[in-house]
Amino acid sequence: MVHIRQAIFAAAVCMLGTGASADIDILSVTFNCENNTQVPVSYFNASDGQGAAAMLLEDQLIPMKQVQSGSGIRYESVGGAGTYTLRSKGWEATISHQADGDTAPERVLFRDCTSR
Repeated sequence: MVHIRQAIFAAAVCMLGTGASADIDILSVTFNCENNTQVPVSYFNASDGQGAAAMLLEDQLIPMKQVQSGSGIRYESVGGAGTYTLRSKGWEATISHQADGDTAPERVLFRDCTSR
């Protein structure tokens, strides 16, 4: 578990583009989703206002950057096959995936996720 946390932190620092000495607040939660699926997520908020997250989904570490959202917060994956999206508002979240290409439909992987 320590190695996973170190990898998540390293991925976040790279995504934020900040030096190791930057102030970064870290919040780790586990979302409990439908079908008793648990999805660990760590949020990284840099003192300069940039945000990133990383989630562990099916033994795959998915680094994400914060993107503009109309309501709540939204993170999208960086690199990899397709785009994973984590949308949350309060303590509730939805996780979806869109295959490569703008015409591919977005597919909800997990809904009704809560971290409380």
